[in-house]
Amino acid sequence: MSINTVGGQDYTAGQTQQIQQTHHGHGAGRGAHKAGMDAAANALGMSTDDLRSALRGGQSLESLAQSKGISTDSLISTISNALTQANPQLSADRADQIAQRMVNGPERVG
Repeated sequence: MSINTVGGQDYTAGQTQQIQQTHHGHGAGRGAHKAGMDAAANALGMSTDDLRSALRGGQSLESLAQSKGISTDSLISTISNALTQANPQLSADRADQIAQRMVNGPERVG
């Protein structure tokens, strides 16, 4: 498994691609991404460090939510809200797209 470092954090190649695509063009920026990850960790009942470790270990936000009995829609909504709070210039639609990519991966965003 290939590990890449993005913003000081280690991620698998697939997770790195998700992050890069999330931040491409009209991305939310690092502060908003951190807020989204913090919100996801809180919703999943984990510390942000534990969440990062799980992601580095190959788990996805989607699989973690499913294992904790949390709907992906609820997690997406939580992340989207955190993104817009951290970056008020971000439209609600764009925040939803970014949150969907964070949870589902870029290939599953409709």
